[in-house]
Amino acid sequence: MKKIIVMGGSFNPPTLAHQKLLLSVVEALEADKGIFVPSSDSYVSNKMCKSGQKNEVFSQYMRLEMLKAMAEDDPRLDVDDLEFHDTKKGKTFETLEEIQKKYADATVYFLAGGDKVSIISRWHRKNELLEQFKILVVKRGNDDPEKEINNNDFLKQYSSSFIILSAPQGIDEISSSLVREKLKANDDDVKKMLHPRVWEMICKSREAEPLKVKKFREEYFFLSNFYEAPVEYKGIVYSSNEAAFQAQKCISDEEKKEFAELRPSSSKKKGATVDLRPDWENVKVGIMEEIVYAKFTQNKDLLEKLIATGDAVLEEGNNWNDLFWGVSLKTGKGKNNLGIILMKVREKLKSSSQLQG
Repeated sequence: MKKIIVMGGSFNPPTLAHQKLLLSVVEALEADKGIFVPSSDSYVSNKMCKSGQKNEVFSQYMRLEMLKAMAEDDPRLDVDDLEFHDTKKGKTFETLEEIQKKYADATVYFLAGGDKVSIISRWHRKNELLEQFKILVVKRGNDDPEKEINNNDFLKQYSSSFIILSAPQGIDEISSSLVREKLKANDDDVKKMLHPRVWEMICKSREAEPLKVKKFREEYFFLSNFYEAPVEYKGIVYSSNEAAFQAQKCISDEEKKEFAELRPSSSKKKGATVDLRPDWENVKVGIMEEIVYAKFTQNKDLLEKLIATGDAVLEEGNNWNDLFWGVSLKTGKGKNNLGIILMKVREKLKSSSQLQG
């Protein structure tokens, strides 16, 4: 009898781990075919919103084409878009039923990660699912699916429906969520996690979108307040914008001068300990704009680099949960006041440069 392996999921986007995992299971069971079944846009969007993640979903069409590109590497791999037309919101049992109709003479297996075992007892039509189909459970990391099955009275009744397999090596450090994080951070290491044609598709789609600088690191570190460039503000020369800004929390010039030679990290620490001027919350954004303007007018090389960013959206993406000056790299949320100031200063200086030219 033929064996068909079904791997469902968001594939947002599909990674090399998805391809490697499905192929390894196909080979382990000597199966005839492994089928990727991507979820619909509405299902994936709803799933991400429920988990509190920013709703960044690659379109159905794009995810389908990405999976097709990966499937072309091996004749045993295929893709089915049946869930794109599913009115039952991605119910696993109905998906497997449809696959079974297409392969009436085959045994159909559903591929699930070890972390999914604990929730199978809550799935739609769970009895029929475990009576009619086999569940291939792949152990990754500290997963213990055998224990989950034995400790669950419902799953234990259907223990013969489960087949436990070990995950292939090299996939533990790859996930779609990590890929999305790295894409947001413009981290080229993400290429190692993606099929070459998938990477090519993502690059083309990003070229069609406005450029966005998502964090002030590496080639864009000069945008950060922690970038060390001398800036004179109100008669005092500081070694960085961070030092200049933190100093303005103080009332007297004598206190402010103590920040002049401090490194950015030291000035930030010191700024958290000073007696804060009473109007700070009302004036801090205006002060930041004046200091940013001073930085780029006083350092010609940095001015040229700022203008070279063109019309790119500038976001101070960060992992330290600064949602006032920047944006969380994890959630995409934040006021991004520093980025807004930088874009405002860029436009002002771009205009003055054109007039001078």
